[in-house]
Amino acid sequence: QLYELDGDPRRKEFLDDLFSFMQKRGTPVNRIPIMAKQVLDLYMLYTLVTEKGGLVEVINKKLWREITKGLNLPTSITSAAFTLRTQYMKYLYPYECEKRGLSNPNELQAAIDSNRREGRRQGFGSSLFTYSPSGTHGLLSSPKLPVPALGLASSTNGGSIAPGQKIKKG
Repeated sequence: QLYELDGDPRRKEFLDDLFSFMQKRGTPVNRIPIMAKQVLDLYMLYTLVTEKGGLVEVINKKLWREITKGLNLPTSITSAAFTLRTQYMKYLYPYECEKRGLSNPNELQAAIDSNRREGRRQGFGSSLFTYSPSGTHGLLSSPKLPVPALGLASSTNGGSIAPGQKIKKG
């Protein structure tokens, strides 16, 4: 199906090379990825991302909306950036590293970590996740709550174990 998306002769050459590369590294492409109920065009995705400088650049510059448009995917898909990134990492990033050398896995991890931190800062008020070590322990050890007495659990033979009583091993 990926081969039939258009008549570009570079598509066949790219896909043959990609599938051969992934096979050799022990991660063959067995299933064609689907996004928005259509085949995810790995050739176009790779072309668009590498034209923008590679995966790390696309993450750092937040260019996923442009990539989504370039793939003719609905821009209403809120998870498009995440889905495209994960699919690219799975199917295309090792190939990009090998063929183009636009970035390395350490730079990719740094970009992902940085993107996550920014996303949290923008998406939620910082007061939502404040940690207060002094405010919570009072709730957990309130004297008004009944605390079960310890040491009164019944043993397997029906007797009870008193606090401080030794259990014979045998």
